[in-house]
Amino acid sequence: MEQVKLSGLRCGSRIHFLLAWVLCVLALLLTAATWLPGPNRVPFAAVGFVFVAIFPVLGAALLRALFSEGGRNLLGTANSRRMSRFVRNLSAGLKCSYVAVFVVALLALATGGGTAQDAKTDGHGGYYYTRYDKKEHRSEEVALTEDEYHEANKAQARIFASGAAVFHAVGGFMVLVAASPEATRRAETEWGMASGTG
Repeated sequence: MEQVKLSGLRCGSRIHFLLAWVLCVLALLLTAATWLPGPNRVPFAAVGFVFVAIFPVLGAALLRALFSEGGRNLLGTANSRRMSRFVRNLSAGLKCSYVAVFVVALLALATGGGTAQDAKTDGHGGYYYTRYDKKEHRSEEVALTEDEYHEANKAQARIFASGAAVFHAVGGFMVLVAASPEATRRAETEWGMASGTG
């Protein structure tokens, strides 16, 4: 079976795939910037942009996949063997890219999960976050140092940006699934020949 290549995509699918990956790379760059020492240099508006962009990009990719021949041939639990064959036939560069995105997301969760809080400034040079006290059934403000405030903001941006990167990568993958009926037909034929039914 031939490798799944971007050159085989139609113009609309190629643009959609490239848009998903441009947004994914932007999200990864924002994630990486949160690991730089010092105060948070990542504008939360940029993180918000890549996060909100998930909805149209991934949504359109899912619709493409659900209503395509490629999606019908690959998606669903009954098609897990076809899907694994499809994934194995992605180019080495694409496979490495997907692995890198998931590794960065796991690192972001590991380094930001415990410190990501909705930190705020009180306008008088103090920093705090609000936590809910279950015993007292009320919210209370917890003071933060300036370093803790910056770390909390960086951790929050890191988690949102890395999550956006994963969703954009999945969107790109769904575009490949939707746009590759020829590859899925070849996979089916080879699978049938290998199992003795073709």
